[in-house]
Amino acid sequence: MMVRLKQLLITTRQTTEQLGFSDSVTFLYGPVGTGKSTVARLIDYCFGGELERTPAIQQEFVAVQLAANLGDYHCTLERAATDTQSVRVSWSRHDTDIGSVNAPLAAGDAPVLGEEVFNLSDLLCFLCGITPIKVRKRTRDPDSPMVRLSFRDIWSYC
Repeated sequence: MMVRLKQLLITTRQTTEQLGFSDSVTFLYGPVGTGKSTVARLIDYCFGGELERTPAIQQEFVAVQLAANLGDYHCTLERAATDTQSVRVSWSRHDTDIGSVNAPLAAGDAPVLGEEVFNLSDLLCFLCGITPIKVRKRTRDPDSPMVRLSFRDIWSYC
């Protein structure tokens, strides 16, 4: 699974901040309380995570946009502070395969793309060119149903 972060654009009530990522390694450093952990949390938020509502986030945060390469696709993941149900994902590949969808965080009954993409996690796996991994819901029960690992589960292990 190839994921390369390119840029994070953070919109607050007073300003828009842009953070570029290196093609190899990006170091975030600075004094305590300058937002290093918030950058990681905002990346996770773009991938469907919850956002810790600190006083600064509650008062200032408006939206975040993450530009990343997922597999062969150039993608933009956009999420506003008020978006609790979906992430807006836009993608392109070779200037011919272009798409955009509001990807729900939770899978619904109908696919949002093709026949196998039901939520944000499925879409991110699709764009990365991988089939979602299935594991037993209860590892010690051989009759337990198979469930998909989420993109964020895989991301956290990596």
